[in-house]
Amino acid sequence: MSSKIFIHDIAKFSPLRVKQIQMKSIGRRLKYFREQMGISQLEFSHRSGISQASIARIESDQQKNLKTETIRKLADSLGISLSQLIEDPSIIKEEPAPYVTPKMLPVIKWDKFKNLKFKRVSSLKDSAHSFEPSLSSDQNAFFIIASAGLFSAPMVNEGDLLLIEPGIPYKDGDLVLFLSDDLTTLGRIYGYPMMTILLPLSKESTPHVLKKKDLRMPDVRILRVSEIRKKY
Repeated sequence: MSSKIFIHDIAKFSPLRVKQIQMKSIGRRLKYFREQMGISQLEFSHRSGISQASIARIESDQQKNLKTETIRKLADSLGISLSQLIEDPSIIKEEPAPYVTPKMLPVIKWDKFKNLKFKRVSSLKDSAHSFEPSLSSDQNAFFIIASAGLFSAPMVNEGDLLLIEPGIPYKDGDLVLFLSDDLTTLGRIYGYPMMTILLPLSKESTPHVLKKKDLRMPDVRILRVSEIRKKY
């Protein structure tokens, strides 16, 4: 069965009925979209939950058989559809133009962002330091320039761009920006039935145990950090 026929089958049937996808050049497409977003394999691994070693094998075409769920995780983490990632590879040669038009997102300095009373998109655009292209599917996405109080070497350094996607729910293990009157930190978040654990990136910081009532406080905001871009 050719890959083209197989792709048509995917379009007609639910992904739950397709256990594995054989796609010779999916690695090339995966690498293309990842580089368009300006993220490393390591950060892509954090976003998708797929190991960096697996991503490296897929991009180098060393892993031929991929489960549908794996490809869906990769596509979701890139903000693209499943069909965009598994499209007939011949189209890459015929249409070298970008598959998704990047949006220009506002870039705001951390000091200015934390002092904004209303953190709406319109306010962010008015206070933007610059604008940066992104393939984010979140209409409310924006970048923050990390500065004092918002970086933790070596993962986040001063001047790095943090892609914030407030409209996309965070999942266990996601990197988030936690904001409250008492605490501001970057960390990975994990939910449990009776509590939520926030693990700061800084090794010197201890884990924060948050109860459900803590998360419901009006001053609390938990923003998904979907990308760390080494820009400035």
